[in-house]
Amino acid sequence: MDWSKTKSIFIIVFLVLDIFLLTIFMNKIRASNPATLEQTSFEETLKAANIQYPPKLSKEPVKDAIISASKKKFSEKDLEKLTAQEVNAVNESTINSTLKEPFPINENFSPAELKGFLKDKIISGEQYSFWKYNKEDQTLVYFQTYNDRKIFNNTNGKLILYLNTDREIVSYKQTLLENLKESTGKKKLVTPFDALRYLVENNEIDNGSEITEVPSLGYSTLELDDYQVLAPTWHFIVEKDGKKEDLFINAVEAQIVEINKPEKETLE
Repeated sequence: MDWSKTKSIFIIVFLVLDIFLLTIFMNKIRASNPATLEQTSFEETLKAANIQYPPKLSKEPVKDAIISASKKKFSEKDLEKLTAQEVNAVNESTINSTLKEPFPINENFSPAELKGFLKDKIISGEQYSFWKYNKEDQTLVYFQTYNDRKIFNNTNGKLILYLNTDREIVSYKQTLLENLKESTGKKKLVTPFDALRYLVENNEIDNGSEITEVPSLGYSTLELDDYQVLAPTWHFIVEKDGKKEDLFINAVEAQIVEINKPEKETLE
């Protein structure tokens, strides 16, 4: 008997057996964690569709609260604080105002340059965050915020600054939400990664698109008369062929949110 050959055969047999057992072990691990398999499968789908997304797109669940709010009714005392402008209250919850002196903005506009303007000229101006520039209407659109998160396109929490042809602010329209309160008990939110999956599976994102930024968390609105319910909502910016689109997913119910958004252009 050739002991050297026998030894080699045993080594090969045990090596094959080890590989077989390792394969069974790995399959059991994968079977016990279907989420990993699902994530891997979706990542392959994104790769095949040439959909690019930020590497830091979170797959970790977080919790956040639903917010309640109400329309602010501006009082005469509120309006008296507004100086160097002619104020007209369209109704008790909407201000239309014309500046006595137009306020210029730079050609290369940056929202930071209006920080002082918002503080001095607008009631609770620090609560608003720049959204977009509507070149067709010559307006700068701001959304109200809560904890530095935008309340997306809520007609009762919005500031619109109107420009003239010389790129000067000449008037504005303002609405404001107040009494913002968090509901008791935070809800588990859909992760940005799963929100992206929902958008892709519902054909909201075309092949060859790019998610240009990590999705930001804000709020979308369910309006009930004077009462507002604000749900945590993911905001995706999707770009393809030089065109950008804003997509929104309710982070509590994993539903696509249709937000009326005529403002499609950024200031140039």
